[in-house]
Formats: sequence, C-alpha cells, structure tokens
Amino acid sequence: MENISTLNSQSSLQLSKTIQDFALAADFGSVLVDIHGKETSDLYNFSPFCQIMRSNPEFKSLCQKCDAFGGLEASKNGNPCIYRCHAGLTDISLPIIRNNQLIGFALFGQVEMSDDTENPFTRIHPIVTHWESSPELRQARKKVKTVSTTQIESAAALLKTIGDYHFNDTDPRDQIKFNFHPNKKETKDSISSKNDEIRKAISYIDTNLTTNLTLEDVANHVYLSQFYFSRLFKKEIGVSFITYLNQQRIEQAKVLLTQSNLSIKSISQNIGYSQTSYFCKIFKELVGMTPVNYRKIK
Repeated sequence: MENISTLNSQSSLQLSKTIQDFALAADFGSVLVDIHGKETSDLYNFSPFCQIMRSNPEFKSLCQKCDAFGGLEASKNGNPCIYRCHAGLTDISLPIIRNNQLIGFALFGQVEMSDDTENPFTRIHPIVTHWESSPELRQARKKVKTVSTTQIESAAALLKTIGDYHFNDTDPRDQIKFNFHPNKKETKDSISSKNDEIRKAISYIDTNLTTNLTLEDVANHVYLSQFYFSRLFKKEIGVSFITYLNQQRIEQAKVLLTQSNLSIKSISQNIGYSQTSYFCKIFKELVGMTPVNYRKIK
C-alpha cells in the first residue's frame, strides 16, 4: 500500500517545495508526516519553542501523536482540521490523497491565538504539556507567532488555492487534495434537530469522537442533567447517545480501513475504543461484517 514516503522523487520534491514555500511566506512551521504522525520531510520554519519540544523524546512523542490525531480528524471527511496541540499551539492538518488513498498529512501552524480566550479550536490530545515549568521553553514561547482566528482560516484558504493551482498541470491521479471549508461541519441529511442543546451536543460529539467521550461529558457541555439529556437526545435524533456515538465512530473507521494501512488495533484506539474486541463487535453489528473483511472487499 502506497504511503507518503513512497512517492516518486519528482512528486516528493514538488510537494516538499510547496509546503516549504508556504511556510516561509506565511511564517508558519510546517512538516509532512505519514499516517502514523512520523516526519517524512524536513522541519520547515519551526519555531525555537517547537524545536526544543521535539528535542525531548517525551514531548516529541506527544507532538507526533497530535500530528497523527489531527490528520485522522481531517481524514474523516477528507477536509482539513484546525486544532490545538498538547502544548496549546494551533495547527492545521491537511490530508494528502493520491489515487483516492490517504497517504499522509501536511501540518502547518505552530502559532498562538491572539483571541485565545475565545479559541474555537479543540485540543486534539487529552494530555496537556505543562511547558511553563521550563525557563528555556518559557523564553522560547515568547517568540511564537501570534495570529487571529480569521488569519489562520484565511491562511488555510490560501493554502487550498495554492495547492489547486500548483498541481493543476499534473496527472489528476497525482494531485494533492486541499479542501478547506472554515467553521463548517459536514451536514448529515438524516440527522437534524431544532433543539439548540441537541445541535450543540451533536457538534461537540462530532468534534470529540476520538476521545473517551461519555454521556456525562456531553450532558455537562450543554448544561443538562444526564437523565434529561439522554431522553431528549433520543427523542430528537431517534437513537440513543451511545448508538449515535458508535455510528459516527464506525463511519470514521470505514474511512481509515479503506484509506490507510493502520492496523485494526490502531484504528480502534484512534477512534476512541480502548478494546479492539469491542470495536470489532460494534463494527460487525453496524456494518454486517468484520473490519478485516470490510477492508478486503473495499
């Protein structure tokens, strides 16, 4: 199965040059990673803060997990994801697709938000790094670029335009897919509600699918009791909270099964299931076959 590391030399150089040029023009850090979050290019324009973070094996591991999680979130609908990393910086992840196959991600950003108290972007990893305890990191953090929400969304939109133009003359099968729709979730035709709390709950669930999400978490998010929220959710959506959660996770799993070479265990963990056996059980109940068989026929 193809991955970003096996692109031919011309495609690889072209892709690397594009993200390097954009990183320098926008003054963002950028890097290419495979579907596991491992770097496959140089670290372009990385801030001193991020360079120091990645020089520490423990922090580097968290950085790579954030890269992978951000990429996986982006791959759910083939659209980019703006998110906050374990150290609180904001990044953009863009899926790289070749021959209709997900082969890796381009990561951009490493910026502070000027309107941080209203930062709409979700932390992509449950672990929060307390970098403030290091004098060296505190000093380096002061040099991190600061942007507004509008600026980072505009930068991502510009990146899409550059990508579309840059690859316009290549074989369409080799084009890099840069699709960006700021602040817009995929609309599910079959799922709608006029209730504000339920709409807010659906958005929260869809944003946090890969975390250890519970009914209590979502009920607290919309300021309702668990009992009332559970009844209201089923009335409005037609299925229970846990059924909806499983349905959305399995849809994400189907994408990863067909567009990545991640193991079944890795997919299970990346979409929020701690036990692979339980993931396989739910998958078979909802899809009618095992994840292994689904991958084979797709």
